[in-house]
Amino acid sequence: MRMRHLTATVSLVLAILVCGMMVTTASADRDIQFPVQLRAGSAVISATIFENSKAWCTGATILAVHGLTGNAASWQPLVDAMYKDGFLGRTVKRVIAIDLPGHGKSPMPENLPGGPFGNLLIDDNISVIMQSIIALQAMNLGPRVIMGHSMGGLAIQGLQEALLKQDLSLAHLGIFRAVLLAPVPAASSVWTQGPPSDISPFVKYTPSLGTYIDLTPEAALYGGSFTVLDGSLVPNAPSLADTAAYNAPEPYYTVLQLVGILAPQGFPRPDAREGAFSICKGTLLNVISFSQDVLVPAGDLDDLYNYLTGNTLGLFYRKVDKSDACHSMLISNPAEVVKALKTLPPM
Repeated sequence: MRMRHLTATVSLVLAILVCGMMVTTASADRDIQFPVQLRAGSAVISATIFENSKAWCTGATILAVHGLTGNAASWQPLVDAMYKDGFLGRTVKRVIAIDLPGHGKSPMPENLPGGPFGNLLIDDNISVIMQSIIALQAMNLGPRVIMGHSMGGLAIQGLQEALLKQDLSLAHLGIFRAVLLAPVPAASSVWTQGPPSDISPFVKYTPSLGTYIDLTPEAALYGGSFTVLDGSLVPNAPSLADTAAYNAPEPYYTVLQLVGILAPQGFPRPDAREGAFSICKGTLLNVISFSQDVLVPAGDLDDLYNYLTGNTLGLFYRKVDKSDACHSMLISNPAEVVKALKTLPPM
């Protein structure tokens, strides 16, 4: 018995040593690509893998989904802040940020047989996220946490609903935690949209791509992502050059579907049922709102959390209440977002 106990102890020590050697070996950030199917054809998706050499070997892999006109690079400030933190820097092993079709490093899908890039919908993004999870699992990079910002958070709600309709859930894909940062609410929940903006100056058209939105850096900077309720720009807003690096073209139909204009044509904003993230569904939901958000008001997200979880106590809902808590605070002041994440259960 003593020999058996000694052998088990030695094995445990060796496992810890091996684990320690794994996390002290630095790995450079890298990009990977994989094919996906769209409603209108196929595309190639690029994903940036932000490795964390200091993490425990049991640390989480997070799949990050950007918002409207965003890209994978927009996650860099938050990832850096998480990895510098004494706690999250140990519990998060890697963040894999995908570029949705035509965004960031994902090539623009031209001449799609079923309709151009400009006709892609949030529904396509939902499918891409599911295919990304499966592709990453095949590479032994399967995430157990999914994180979405703004429209990316809406797509995650839509994916959960699509899976529930098949008697499945995100948990069946190995996702046991969903973190939504300033998510656009599902169609059945309340979204208090501000006054409509005139996007006509940014509408572009080409025969191969169709109609799409291409914001200037100035429009992206002052359009609500980095402004607060009184209309002023937050002090830590990115430069125009950095804003351009975080920005990407967006299909015109995606924008129209997001704000409800395509609903009469049968393409409403994606929905999720009440209780879609109740505890019995297997995926713990966290929602983080920002008090000065002009695009997705914090009050709407308190209601959204209650709607999706059935938890009226707001157990894992967090509101960042700061004078600079803008819609894209994950870029302008990621340290405050990290503080909110640390009040939630470990990744």
